[in-house]
Amino acid sequence: MKPIIGISVNISPPDDEKRTFSKGVALHLIQHSYIRFVELGGGTPIMLPVIKDMEAVDSLIERVDGIIVTGGVDVDPALYNEDNTHSMGVQRDRDDFEIQVVKEARKKQIPIMGICRGCQAINVACGGSLYQDIPTSFKDPLRHTRAEDGSETFHQANIIVESFLSEIFDQEEIKINSSHHQSVKESGTGLTIVAKATDGIVEAFQCFEDGCTVGVQWHPERLHKDPLQVALGSWFVTQTRRTANREKTH
Repeated sequence: MKPIIGISVNISPPDDEKRTFSKGVALHLIQHSYIRFVELGGGTPIMLPVIKDMEAVDSLIERVDGIIVTGGVDVDPALYNEDNTHSMGVQRDRDDFEIQVVKEARKKQIPIMGICRGCQAINVACGGSLYQDIPTSFKDPLRHTRAEDGSETFHQANIIVESFLSEIFDQEEIKINSSHHQSVKESGTGLTIVAKATDGIVEAFQCFEDGCTVGVQWHPERLHKDPLQVALGSWFVTQTRRTANREKTH
């Protein structure tokens, strides 16, 4: 049996100007690249819809072996005790749901991987904070957003602590794609920063004290032709097999 990997979703609000279909209703959706990332890694993906019943979250995550918290709009800065100065498209329902998912999954030792915004959401769930806008928070930062034509922006990141990335990349310098304007500031409780860009932006963290909580600021799911990024997905699915095997023995 392949591990079941729950993937958090984006919310397209009823008044979404970018949408030309099903106007007037909210939609829960996810890019196919996340689904493919899980499949290439050897897992079976399912979508985790945003629900408001926080007590039901526990029942929901009991049915998965691992969780990927995905990219999307900015996390509400009120959740890390800041006023909103540069955060865009905040969706508090999604924030509250994902933070509860992270907390409950960690209690149950269910592996979690955060990607881009997901990395940031895990950090906030663990008590950390975020830079609300890289260009106004750093002097001469690298370009961390996509090019004007929508193509990927790539830059170098350095693995600074032996970690899950060391197992996969077997080198200190890695090339990653970048598509974000916010990043981890103060790391959450138990999270160790394991990779940074050359401008100092946090690119990955890992909790060494639980079953598996990791976050990457880049988008490995969009790099399905890169065997190392595919290997990152395979590594995560392998971690989730421990959860699946544990359930079988109980």
